[in-house]
Amino acid sequence: MTTIEDFRKCSDREWLEMLVASVRNPVVSGLTFPSFPPDDLQSQFVGSANENALREAHSFYTLMKQTAHQYGKPIGRDSTFLDFGTGWGRFLRFAWRDVAEGHLFGVDIDPDVIALAKSNGVPGRLSTIEPLGALDMPSVSIDAILAYSVFTHLPERVHLHWMAEFKRVTRPGAIIALTVEPRRFLEFVASLEGKVPESGWHAGLQRFSAEAKNRLAEFDAGQLVYLPTGGGDHRGAEIYGDAICPIQYLQDKWGPEFTLRVHIDDPSRFWQAAVVLQRL
Repeated sequence: MTTIEDFRKCSDREWLEMLVASVRNPVVSGLTFPSFPPDDLQSQFVGSANENALREAHSFYTLMKQTAHQYGKPIGRDSTFLDFGTGWGRFLRFAWRDVAEGHLFGVDIDPDVIALAKSNGVPGRLSTIEPLGALDMPSVSIDAILAYSVFTHLPERVHLHWMAEFKRVTRPGAIIALTVEPRRFLEFVASLEGKVPESGWHAGLQRFSAEAKNRLAEFDAGQLVYLPTGGGDHRGAEIYGDAICPIQYLQDKWGPEFTLRVHIDDPSRFWQAAVVLQRL
């Protein structure tokens, strides 16, 4: 019987192509892969679906792996890996090849998407968390945390709450890969004022155009700017919206426990700004 152990030595590129192939057929080279949610649900959570969603995830996961290796904390079979805000589990599909399944964890505030990920066979220990809850993990136990498009939505008190939890659970040298909305996003929201919205998403942001323009100075002063746009079920505006976070804010609040290793604000590579921090 073919198992994940048979693919530990394949390259990152080969594993990506196997995952892409699993969109059409869950059995690839004798290994049964997790199935996928409907396209519209995938897009609801990550903005794209199937192959496009996987290739985007691969770019970010690869950045995390390369940085971890560069700074002496490579992600491997014995690492403990947490996908924070796992959604339908696209990043756990990548980590599945690298990390022992018993060391994979995925959490989300949405119980429905966690149930869906479990039913689709996503690897790892999947569980629901409260917006201001705690991780069901011992202190100093995690080697790597990925939080893609999570802190881009958190108001300051929620941001700081989970920052404190990350400080509690991470081991020395642990890698945190996350995304933040940069200044260009605040400028984009401000630019929508007076325009005919191109989409429902634009219409929701447009309500905050004047506020976005008025708060550019706060961002430039190193403050986190939060727009309470809300996100539907399980994501009320008091806990979920659009957060625009200066790098200086991360350095001030996450330090001295974490230091900045990577900051990429290049929309040709990542729609949001990519950040990798390391626990000292």
